[in-house]
Amino acid sequence: MSFDPKSKADKAQLYPILRALSDLDPRKTPELLMDDAIGSPVARGHDYVRNMRRGEIAATYATLIHQWLLEHHFDLAHRLAPEIFPETPEQRWQAIVDERARSDRLQLVLVPLTMGIVERESQLRPVDTTIRLGERFCFELDSEAEGYVMALQGVRGQWHNIPIGPNGEVSAPIQSGQNRLPQKSDGKLDPLIEQYDEGAHTFVLIFSEAPDIPLNIAQLGAWVKASDCIVHSATVTFIS
Repeated sequence: MSFDPKSKADKAQLYPILRALSDLDPRKTPELLMDDAIGSPVARGHDYVRNMRRGEIAATYATLIHQWLLEHHFDLAHRLAPEIFPETPEQRWQAIVDERARSDRLQLVLVPLTMGIVERESQLRPVDTTIRLGERFCFELDSEAEGYVMALQGVRGQWHNIPIGPNGEVSAPIQSGQNRLPQKSDGKLDPLIEQYDEGAHTFVLIFSEAPDIPLNIAQLGAWVKASDCIVHSATVTFIS
């Protein structure tokens, strides 16, 4: 655990971050920001600020403040106190996606409940910005070359692999031009479905000419930086 709410040294690092946030918004004192983090006004004595600077606050309050800063002000907190706000592999991967991902060649398309033996173009409808929970969809990638792709789904800071190979493999072979994934071994679409998790989801397809794309996020970030690969992304919002 990077933050110990029982450590006075760790807790003492919280106040300078609240102070820096209050400098950005004069309407908010560090004490009011603390109330925002905890969710209700906190009763304070006249030495409370001094005690907070020393890390002499309740572990429960410190935990809530740390979590609030992590969720709402991570960049500033990481810059001022990287020891208790370290960058996670997921955050490093998100930064790579933000910097490198292309959005011009990947889209999601809705797949009707009934499909013929041969899919018809008129049956597949590109997703605009939203997909309803329970609707079937697939990826449509216009690739510049033949190779392999691996798929990831990102939601609320967490990333998950999506097996898209014809027999459940993590990666799938693709051709130059239009590709719809996932597919079964017979070439028919094998649509995806999201049933429970509302909100914004980012889908990433990583293209490589070789199939050995790392699965682990921590390894994947370093591999992408060092490899001649292409990162494609598309973001949609799932609604009920």
